[in-house]
Amino acid sequence: MLDEVSKHEMMETIRYMTEHFPYRLAGSSCEAAASRYVARRMEEYGLEVKNQEFYTYNSTPMSSRVQVLEPEALELDSLPCAHIRATKPEGEVLELVYVGDGSYDSYRDLDVAGKMVLVEVSYAPPVPEKARIACEMGAAGILCMNWGNDEEVICHRGLKAVWGNPTESNFGSIPDLIGVGITRGAGLKLKEWCLAGRQVKLRVTALADRTWGKVHQPTGILRGNGTSDEFLLVCSHLDAWCPGVTCNATGNATALEICRILSAHRQKLNRDIYFVFWNGHEIAEAAGSTWFVDNYWDLLNKKCVSYMHIDSTGVGEAELFEIKASEELLGLAKRSAQSVLSGRELRAMSLKKIGDQSFMGIGIPSVTQRMSFTKEYMDHAHGATLGWWNHTKEDGLDKCDPDILVADTRATLQVLYSLATEEVLPYDFREKLRQFHAKAETIAQAYQRHMDFSDLLENLTQAETLVNQIQAQKERYTGPAVDLYNDFVKSVSRNITHITMTYADKYSQDSYGYTKLSYPIPLFADLERLDGLAPDSLKYGLLQTQLVKNKNRINDALYQIIHLASLYQQLLGTM
Repeated sequence: MLDEVSKHEMMETIRYMTEHFPYRLAGSSCEAAASRYVARRMEEYGLEVKNQEFYTYNSTPMSSRVQVLEPEALELDSLPCAHIRATKPEGEVLELVYVGDGSYDSYRDLDVAGKMVLVEVSYAPPVPEKARIACEMGAAGILCMNWGNDEEVICHRGLKAVWGNPTESNFGSIPDLIGVGITRGAGLKLKEWCLAGRQVKLRVTALADRTWGKVHQPTGILRGNGTSDEFLLVCSHLDAWCPGVTCNATGNATALEICRILSAHRQKLNRDIYFVFWNGHEIAEAAGSTWFVDNYWDLLNKKCVSYMHIDSTGVGEAELFEIKASEELLGLAKRSAQSVLSGRELRAMSLKKIGDQSFMGIGIPSVTQRMSFTKEYMDHAHGATLGWWNHTKEDGLDKCDPDILVADTRATLQVLYSLATEEVLPYDFREKLRQFHAKAETIAQAYQRHMDFSDLLENLTQAETLVNQIQAQKERYTGPAVDLYNDFVKSVSRNITHITMTYADKYSQDSYGYTKLSYPIPLFADLERLDGLAPDSLKYGLLQTQLVKNKNRINDALYQIIHLASLYQQLLGTM
């Protein structure tokens, strides 16, 4: 199957998509046509296909103008961000304040109320989180200074922050800001003035709409040999800025090529594969994947064993293979890549909640991987992890390397084939539980004066011991015992992920790039704030009460694991 990966087939897909559907933004006529094309391709491969429709809170950026009034008069090239508060046609005059990476710490001792903040998009947090923080700090607008070096390009960006479609409870959390992007060169000049203490005033005009409209999402089911009723979820976002070659026509080509090859060998697949081409990735912030998990919750919870998001494969100038995966699948992903990409340097790490990883609440293990840049390359480009051309008009065919595209596709095909055929699910929770335990012990030692952690540590010890005991015996399971074992490890995943990787509950989504997700255990992110508060103050009491509730949520999930492990241990011991 690896030898069947066709460079010609994939490059033809990329050329066709970018020539016939160059502006595939969600809700556009190009997006609708591209959706029909992808659905037709999957039908040709014999899949059960639906071109699903759903409504999403969308935005179309229209035009912008940035005029510097002080300290010198000049006009800057710009692009409006999506999901912004549009200005009046004549624009608004705003004072500019430089806030570096736009994180909470960067606002210390700064008054930005009613002003526009200048942020560098070269660093974390992601732009939607920068916008959410800026809005929380009272800013009226955000000016996004590009990454890269001296390339005179501007990235298209969205500021929505709320992950997926909003609800009544979080609609008000969408940042209400004027938002504009500018080149890095222009941003460096404004930064220099701000840091020199000179007053910088701008007249900014930015127009974009916010609409509730219909988008399309092609979905195809590849049925395997019927051995199992479990399935894999393999996805790639369809919506893209023009021309969108490496983001994400290459990813679409990889997904379709894997679909083509596996459909010809479906009798070898013990599990079905659902191929979905997400919509609402770029502007609506993971709207398609969130809609899918909301509307297929029960099926996903019971039967889905893994999720693969395929994004930006075949990127030129990439030198090493990067794997981001849930810890329980990291070992499998590394072994698969090493077997296909012999001699390639690997960079493997735990997957965080970003980029359509909408399934962490439900607890579905995930892998995303591709050839990537070295750290030195990305540092030189000031954090441009997908190339300085990403989300710009320069993302053309010359940015795709066909040989790298083949390497990415072969490695992805290998790990998916393993997940679709291995009788015993290849989850390994040892490292995940070890890390969780170590983080909890560190937190308990540092903050024990604020809260009792003894129950949590006891539950963690018991859960870790029982899960490791059952996993240590997996090689001897056969027949019905395999089904029992697979059900058990799926249950562990369903319970452990939402308490280690998210802050929102199992049925909701965190805002995009949410700051608390960067903490070792997100549910304990606010513990450090207690140190600066008087224990008898109202603020301390409110915060400490919520933290105790968060600990109870973790304990409850651990108890479920302990209880299930005890039952499954007895059942498996009788077989």
